[in-house]
Amino acid sequence: MKILLVDDHAIVSDGLEALLQTREDFQVMSKLTSGDFALAYLKQNEIDLLITDYSMPDMDGATLVKKAKQISPNLRIIVLSMHDEVVIIREMLSLGVDGYVLKKYAQQELVNAINTVSLGRQYWSAEVNKALLSSLLPQELPENQVTERELEVLRLLAQELTSKQIAEKLFISERTVETHRKNLMRKTGANNGIGLMRYAYSNKLL
Repeated sequence: MKILLVDDHAIVSDGLEALLQTREDFQVMSKLTSGDFALAYLKQNEIDLLITDYSMPDMDGATLVKKAKQISPNLRIIVLSMHDEVVIIREMLSLGVDGYVLKKYAQQELVNAINTVSLGRQYWSAEVNKALLSSLLPQELPENQVTERELEVLRLLAQELTSKQIAEKLFISERTVETHRKNLMRKTGANNGIGLMRYAYSNKLL
């Protein structure tokens, strides 16, 4: 497999090259220090796999990936990055990269990533997968945050409705209304209905 390494830190590229040279089926064709150099090289040479840093002075990873794909649509790309923010990972995913490896795990994971990508599959560092999964799960509310249903009850209490009237309006039981009222008192620190209203108005909930 013909590989092009792109990283503005030569020490990183040197380390990756030394790692990949242990495999006879990996051939590092060149080590470049900028996105512009990489694009110029891709226009003149056939490469199977581009391994690139995400953050470089002249061009970010997203721009390089887009332009590299335009030059060579079948090019496989693995992004090396110190960033584990979901927004960046999703951006790379949407651009069609084949792998995303956190730099701190490059020595342990890169060979496996290349093998996986060479088989036509995607490879993501374990922490990257975890970050993506966490972003898809519903986030727990802080313990003292008023929920939407509690806010509905609070607004109806402000209209001086009784628990029975609120229950009928929201199609819930009176006991549930009382539970919401108690939760509101606990979360707001109010001791009575007047305290609840004071909290609601001071926090612009009504």
